[in-house]
Amino acid sequence: MVRMGADGETAAEMDDGLSLTGQPVEKVVDNYHTILSKYDDGKTLKIANKIYVAKDYDLKDTYNNVLTNNFYSAVENVDFGQGAKTAKLMNSWVESKTDNTIHDIVSPTSLTTDTRLVLLSAIYFKGNWEKPFDLKYTEEEDFYIDDKNTVKVQMMFKSGMMSAKEISELDATAIRLPYRDCDLSMVIILPNERNGLPDLVEKLKTFSLASLAGQGLRRRGVRLFLPKFKAEFEVVLNEPLKKLGMKQMFSQANLSNMLQGIEPLQVSDVVHKAFIDVNEVGTTAAGVTKIGIMTRTRPLDFRANHPFYYAIVNENSVPLFQGTFVGK
Repeated sequence: MVRMGADGETAAEMDDGLSLTGQPVEKVVDNYHTILSKYDDGKTLKIANKIYVAKDYDLKDTYNNVLTNNFYSAVENVDFGQGAKTAKLMNSWVESKTDNTIHDIVSPTSLTTDTRLVLLSAIYFKGNWEKPFDLKYTEEEDFYIDDKNTVKVQMMFKSGMMSAKEISELDATAIRLPYRDCDLSMVIILPNERNGLPDLVEKLKTFSLASLAGQGLRRRGVRLFLPKFKAEFEVVLNEPLKKLGMKQMFSQANLSNMLQGIEPLQVSDVVHKAFIDVNEVGTTAAGVTKIGIMTRTRPLDFRANHPFYYAIVNENSVPLFQGTFVGK
């Protein structure tokens, strides 16, 4: 949404940093709109956008149309001078769009009379496994946080036919676990070495998850051991974005396509907050079903008892959520 309001060098930096160079930004927006349309009013995945504008200010008509029609973004004028009240309003909106899992993403102290816009984007996923884990097989086991040290985790287990593959260029093994009643799956990539996650993360920067779509993973017998885990984190993305070359947006930004008038704008903070809960049934839900039947051939043991990468992806392996689990 910020990119559509940018122009000049600011827009060029964002295109380069987000790997959008060489393709019309309108095409990127259309692709995003396609994803939004697909999951609009969905029960499993919800994506919501909203922009808050300082009172007495108006968006440019073109920018407003893009937000409304392509990003399904609502627009609301607020008084940023009333920091506590306005922050509560925004946080309540986020909570309502994430089933009360994301809290306090907007701090009252971050809002001042100099604030002109706040753009919020919320994504919420709640899915049940197509083939759940049976609760009775979950046991406490060791999880190696490095070569020698361990912590206790609740390790889930199931066996059956699953899509998995050893990936030599990553020195890792990948498995894809589909969710029920949607085209979404969780992809887990487990390094072959207990301390292999840092190298894996580096290799993933140039590895296309799309290669794991369709026939990229083959169906085979698998004995899967996967820890239950919850993850909640908050990160200010200013420095990571600057390292990608997007510096001007935080200082001498050209965001002239956003607001009516000529007042100069700049981005103060980009804050990302996420929550995920993986359990026997899926994500934040409950239910039980039977274990799958094994083939006669030797099954693959996929034992996620050391740090690994995970992502929730669509049918084309486009990641909607991604992260790493390191035992805590």
